[in-house]
Amino acid sequence: MIYGIGIDVVRIKRIEEILIRNEEHFLKKILTEKERQLYPKERMKRAEFVAGRFAGKEAVAKALGTGIGSKLKWKDIEIGRLASGQPIVKLNDDKLVGDFTIHISISHTDDLAMAKVIIEQK
Repeated sequence: MIYGIGIDVVRIKRIEEILIRNEEHFLKKILTEKERQLYPKERMKRAEFVAGRFAGKEAVAKALGTGIGSKLKWKDIEIGRLASGQPIVKLNDDKLVGDFTIHISISHTDDLAMAKVIIEQK
């Protein structure tokens, strides 16, 4: 049974501007330690990576029905990837962990990052 669906779109340029102004602070706020290990060394890929994670986390929060705020923090959601490159979601807050399967898809164009999430209740 479908528990929730979420979608989010982010302008990559917006994230790029934030990274130029305050990269370290923004990364510490948004990304978990494991996500930071995946952070690209190549400067040209960084904004795209962060925009995808940002959109993904927003989409998860929307699918859960909470949004990002007092109940759900950025670092409560971790987006990793399988060896194939497929993104996967892990919830780090025990209050949110249920008998769910979280499906996520992240896509990019030159200008936008988009994420779609479907949460399936088992």
